[in-house]
Amino acid sequence: MTKKRVTKIDPKEKLSPYLDHQSNRQKKKTKAKTKVSASLSQLRNERKSALLKRLGLLVGISLFAILVLGYYISPLANVKSVQIEGETDLPVKDVVTATGIKASDKVVDYLFNKQVVNNKLSQKYSEIKNVNFRVKHFNNLVIKIDEYHTKGYIKTNKGYRKILSHGKLGSQYIPWSKVSSDKPVFVGYNHEISLKETLNLFNSLPSDFQDQIKLLSGNTRRKSQVIFLMKDGNVVIGNVSTLKSKLKYYNKIKTKVGKNTLIDLEVGAFSRPLTPNEKRAYGIT
Repeated sequence: MTKKRVTKIDPKEKLSPYLDHQSNRQKKKTKAKTKVSASLSQLRNERKSALLKRLGLLVGISLFAILVLGYYISPLANVKSVQIEGETDLPVKDVVTATGIKASDKVVDYLFNKQVVNNKLSQKYSEIKNVNFRVKHFNNLVIKIDEYHTKGYIKTNKGYRKILSHGKLGSQYIPWSKVSSDKPVFVGYNHEISLKETLNLFNSLPSDFQDQIKLLSGNTRRKSQVIFLMKDGNVVIGNVSTLKSKLKYYNKIKTKVGKNTLIDLEVGAFSRPLTPNEKRAYGIT
């Protein structure tokens, strides 16, 4: 009788794939749990950090608001002094009075509501174009005045007044010592209409010709006539309607004549020496 051959089987070998699979699954589960745990921990930290930032921002804003409110209701926010800045001939004390600013007023109110003061001053003083405010040392209010450009001056019985770039006359009478030699003087203009017409003509002229004019005389024979005393001592006569178009002849004539010459551009275009009486009349010596 033949004996059957018995093959030995190692149970571990048969179970090894299963055990390895189970082991890998267990490792993956452990790894996944670790990742989830790490993600949750990171998320909690991020949320905590964001919460702290928002809390810090709210605290900062609250503290700032408390400081601002505390400053506003304290005497430190009251106007202590008012200072005027800018090149102006206006009386400083009168300007400050015209603003209506009181010592009990708050400095901050004027920083955000300058238009009220601007309107008050521009209505009283035609020279003022705009005003701006700034604060110095907590409660010292500084008003910066921006004035209209001065085109010239008009002579009156009380003194000289500025002719401003927007066509109005200055509110103040100034002495001859404050009249700029760079600007022309309008004399003999008793009617505002004739002054306005001449001023419109003057503004339409080339700037290089404007700079040569020393005086504009309203003492003319005709309403349409204009008389310019030039800085070189010559006198130019023209017509309100045609002078601008005839200036091309002025430069040609000017190069051929000397000082104290009358250059007439009213009808034609010619020149002649000024008479002694004309020199005295125009103040030419």
